[in-house]
Amino acid sequence: MHRFGEVILSRSNPVVKRMRSLHRSHGRDEERAFLVEGRRAVLDIIAAGVVPEMVLVRDGDEGLVSGARLPVGCPVRRVTAEVFASVSGTVHGQGIVASVPMPTLEISPTQTPLVLVIDGVRDPGNMGTLLRSAAAAGVSAIFVGDETVDPYSPKVVRAAMGAHFRVPLRVGNGLALEALQRCNLRVLADASGEVSYDAVDWTRPALLVIGGEAQGASEPTRQFVDIRVSIPMASGVESLNAGVAGGVILFEAARQRRVTIDREPGGPGPDAGPPKTVARGWSEG
Repeated sequence: MHRFGEVILSRSNPVVKRMRSLHRSHGRDEERAFLVEGRRAVLDIIAAGVVPEMVLVRDGDEGLVSGARLPVGCPVRRVTAEVFASVSGTVHGQGIVASVPMPTLEISPTQTPLVLVIDGVRDPGNMGTLLRSAAAAGVSAIFVGDETVDPYSPKVVRAAMGAHFRVPLRVGNGLALEALQRCNLRVLADASGEVSYDAVDWTRPALLVIGGEAQGASEPTRQFVDIRVSIPMASGVESLNAGVAGGVILFEAARQRRVTIDREPGGPGPDAGPPKTVARGWSEG
């Protein structure tokens, strides 16, 4: 059974102050860490091989980690309900919160990447949904523009359900624009797009741009786009939110790629020609 040590009584405790600082973007950038809250979320990241820098458990909720296979060297401290409330990002906290280092997953070189660029999405729920959908759809990498909600904010992390540890994530306009220049097919999700999302050949190296809920994607991003796609909807429905729309398109891309693999178990035939590749290669080096 884990030894918790003395209960932390003060919000001024250095451990507590550091974890509270991770609610702010500046604090996360400075510490290169962020918060993961809730028993399922914390145990999921541990199962994925992530070693938390610190785990705080509300006094009386020690059972949340009873029987859990915590990594060797993972510190766990008990705190009072008042102290826990000062760290928790929810009104009714689940009794456990961890600080974890920002992952640095490598982008694997591939001939047919499926890349997601998120540019201008401000709603944390939509951002988290996009990250979670991207992970489930097998996206190769995610690039986030500067005018987008912080992907490591607590609300985004809760909605993403562990996606941060499953898909390489890069933040910054420069990196996003570089990604746009590398892919052969660059698609913008746009409610007024002239092409249906399921009419696109997503089996090619492809990049999907999801813009903000109100203003859409930024002008620099739009300049690189080849196709604007929309999702046909029943009469009277104005549009889908960014998270749902992105998920629909990403899973269509995943479906096409899965069907192609199923139909060609032996790989491309002799007349298939040379494989399509990413312009100038796809790697970070």
